[in-house]
Amino acid sequence: MNPNDEKASLLHSGRSNATIYSRNLSQEEKILELSKSRELSSKYRLYCRRWYMLLVLFVLNVSNAMLWLSFAPVADYTASYYGKSVDAVNWLSIVYLLCYLLFGLVAVWILDVLGLRTGVLLGAWLNALGAGVRILSGLHFVHQNNKFMTVMIGQTLASLAQPFLLGSPTKLAALWFGADERATANMIASLSNPMGVMIANVLAPIIVNDKTAIPFMLEMSSIPAFLGVVMATFGVCSSSPPTPPTASAESSSEPFFQGLKKLLQNKPYLVLLVTFGCGIGLFTCLTTILEQVICPRGYSDKMAGIAGAVLIAVGLVGGGLAGVYVDKTKRFEETAKISYALAAVSCCVLTIVSSMPDHPVLIVAVSGLFGFFAFALMPVCLEVGVECTYPVAEATSAGLLWMAGQATGVIFILVSQALAVPKNFPHSKCHQKSDDDKVPDFLYAMIFMTSVAVAMAILIICGFKPPYKRLQMEQRREAQRILQSHGEQRLPIIP
Repeated sequence: MNPNDEKASLLHSGRSNATIYSRNLSQEEKILELSKSRELSSKYRLYCRRWYMLLVLFVLNVSNAMLWLSFAPVADYTASYYGKSVDAVNWLSIVYLLCYLLFGLVAVWILDVLGLRTGVLLGAWLNALGAGVRILSGLHFVHQNNKFMTVMIGQTLASLAQPFLLGSPTKLAALWFGADERATANMIASLSNPMGVMIANVLAPIIVNDKTAIPFMLEMSSIPAFLGVVMATFGVCSSSPPTPPTASAESSSEPFFQGLKKLLQNKPYLVLLVTFGCGIGLFTCLTTILEQVICPRGYSDKMAGIAGAVLIAVGLVGGGLAGVYVDKTKRFEETAKISYALAAVSCCVLTIVSSMPDHPVLIVAVSGLFGFFAFALMPVCLEVGVECTYPVAEATSAGLLWMAGQATGVIFILVSQALAVPKNFPHSKCHQKSDDDKVPDFLYAMIFMTSVAVAMAILIICGFKPPYKRLQMEQRREAQRILQSHGEQRLPIIP
């Protein structure tokens, strides 16, 4: 075959472009010519215990998410048990968001400087300690006036663990897994957090049928946290393997603060930061107040738990499908815009349906529809965030996106509480009512969230034009390798 024909085929054919744009790290190593010789390949090794470490991180993230939102599906019973308002109970979830904002960058710095093992152990012990203190709030010898303060301390300790546990998956995959395994490892670890939220939404309403069942719920939700700390303490023995799994595991990332500066100067990334942050904030707010939104219309806590679980379960499917699709096609921008638009439409429909009594199937179905498109945004936005900010480290760009989501989550929850209007509902199944039998109506809060979703959909559709910097780099490196293999030195201009 003529060399010129081969180069033309590589640079212009659709099939070859798929190879050039591949996200598979083994392909990147071929591009960089780091694995062409047996001598170099023999330097790398995979260890079986990498799967155990992934399991540890999976258990820890599931347990932390269960502690986070275990009160949300049974907010009314929780308020009755602790003698507080539902708004006060919502702070048991909000504290997670606040702690992430305050200590998120510190956790990333600890993971980078002190190592993966230090970060995982800190997260595991804070998580278990928080679970133990939560249990104390349900014991009879703790005075009623001190119970809520005790459970809040436990929630705060567990919330301090979240930045370590959410920040670890990318680093674990980079240090321990082979080139063809990193995406799988990241997917498993990343899905563990929403899976924990889903378990909490299903388990809490099943266990809690009366306020006296709150202590038992605290004990059951703490079991994964205690299991995780034992697995981490005795199983996570080092931050990195003796021999790295790939050539990329040997490289060092860009300095942390220099990367932050570049992110804040990148206009497409700032648009993504606002839109993705609002999307995560909407999801956090909705999962926190969903029970309070639908209980005035005659829906039980168990119904709220089912709707929340379906939202997340279907969302996991949507996120998985979107991730596979963009991995094959590289249509990051188009997928993000379509998903955001359909998520906004679903949010509009959910606002209408949630205000209607006697339609449980419809509420569950629309919740699943919203989750499908909302979760589809997660892998797409995180991936395109890396593309448009290359060569900033992946953990830095993704970490800032998550912090934006936590910040907007706090704001949306507080705004939703402020917009709630006390009303009388004849078929209300809310367990906490005012003296005149009124319960908060969150209709205006849902309208507010829908308005934000529509505004953000318009912003991302009209204002988001990301450059694919990393894909362009991979294209040039591959073309350079082929030219060098034919003894040519000059690299043609690649559009």
